[in-house]
Amino acid sequence: MKHKRLTALVLAGCGGTKSSSGSAAASQSTGSSQNAPALATQKERITEQFTLEKTVRDEWDSAQKLTIHVPQLVCDSPDAESINDELAARYAAEYRDYESYPQAEVSQDEWCPQIYIDWDAYWYGDCVSLVVRSYYGGTDPIYSQGWCFDFAAGHKLSVTELLMRMGLDPDETQLAVYRAAIQTFDRNMVQQEYYDSLRENGMLSGMRADTLRDNGLENLTVLLKNENTVTLVAGYHTTAGSGWRPLEVEFPLTPAAPAKTPVLTDTYGSVSVLLDGDTRTVTIKRTPETIAWAEDYDIRLDGDVTLPIRNAYHNYVDVCIGELGASFHPVVYLLTEDGFVEYVDVLRCLLYGQSLFCADPIYIANNGTALALRDAEVSLLCADGTETELAPLTAEWNSPQQVDSTGSFSLGEGEDWCWLDLNSGGGCQLATHNNRYFYQGAVTYLGATPDGTALGFSLIRDTENGPEWVAFSAALKLDYRIDCLILTPLSGQNPLTNETVPLVLTHSYG
Repeated sequence: MKHKRLTALVLAGCGGTKSSSGSAAASQSTGSSQNAPALATQKERITEQFTLEKTVRDEWDSAQKLTIHVPQLVCDSPDAESINDELAARYAAEYRDYESYPQAEVSQDEWCPQIYIDWDAYWYGDCVSLVVRSYYGGTDPIYSQGWCFDFAAGHKLSVTELLMRMGLDPDETQLAVYRAAIQTFDRNMVQQEYYDSLRENGMLSGMRADTLRDNGLENLTVLLKNENTVTLVAGYHTTAGSGWRPLEVEFPLTPAAPAKTPVLTDTYGSVSVLLDGDTRTVTIKRTPETIAWAEDYDIRLDGDVTLPIRNAYHNYVDVCIGELGASFHPVVYLLTEDGFVEYVDVLRCLLYGQSLFCADPIYIANNGTALALRDAEVSLLCADGTETELAPLTAEWNSPQQVDSTGSFSLGEGEDWCWLDLNSGGGCQLATHNNRYFYQGAVTYLGATPDGTALGFSLIRDTENGPEWVAFSAALKLDYRIDCLILTPLSGQNPLTNETVPLVLTHSYG
């Protein structure tokens, strides 16, 4: 595979420039506001600590073309030294032995895979986003990794700090990235024919949650392609290749008028929904039909409540509320601009506390143009003139699926020792206070969040006065780097904690 060089680009205005490694033919140009001394200073601040361009043969006599350029920050500070050491360990260490290898001769018809590592530097005044791009063969795209650094202070910068210096609001930027990533993920998934099996085995929920997790600002790479725009290299998970595809999300550096979106509302019985820009809420009124939930489901509302939909990341063109089943079981259906349906099962979410989640999209309900209430249930009106009944599909999508965050985990020590055991079928056991309080029951998948897969816990423990039930929701994600489970409490009566801060539970193998 031939690699097309990334041409060097220099940015005009606000001190923004791009410089590249020597492998890009040292091509540089300058905008009117960028002078030669400034460019010279930038070149002196970043050099290469390791360079190797050679075709070699390995121990199996297979040819391989190596194009390796590893940068270093020329700055006498602990942060710079730490970044340089990380770059060396990640990109240079395993290729140093090849320096002594002879140049290999390769015949024209011989397969010769390529490993490519190169870098670019995107400048914003004295701050730089140093981007290393790597490619290791096959059909996967080039992977980018970035480091932000302030030469004036000699300090490493977080992505958030660099974006704030550029005038961007981190919270708004983060939300926009989440939306772009999950929308792209869902557009890709709706084209697949096997999403139902992915849903049943828990891979779909895991991939959606991982897409959100891996698009946290500090995981992204910052590019300055021109003086008016900052580009963040995000991505989304897929079943193809390595399982990851990059996605560039652009943000103007000059304030732009907010895009006008339609205000969408609907009311059905005691439940109403409002979609107005970033405001996406459901209001539940205390009426006889919701008061009855106390006896039927142990759901008690002290009064009218308005709750945000925690993970509604799409752009919507229609909304409609209907029922699921015989009793008052409200479900809010959201039609995305891409023509498929998301839903919020209000009653199902309230079983585990006062948090509302969008379930995974009903991908099979697509090509839609509008939502319509038919008696008490909602249908999707499709572009081809057909209608798709959504209640049966909702019941199917609500059916149990495998849990991805499985295993045994523990927290604390002595009398404060707690443990949690989850199996893939949704079975759950939990104990607190050194086994004095033991619970068992099941978990239900509710939706994908940046903190992991949101699960509803329904547990029971035996007491002298009879069984005691507890219900709560929490987001779970496995951190393989530290072999721990991160549990973020969301709502309800969580026996592990009364706080909302994440808990770090250690993986147990006993």
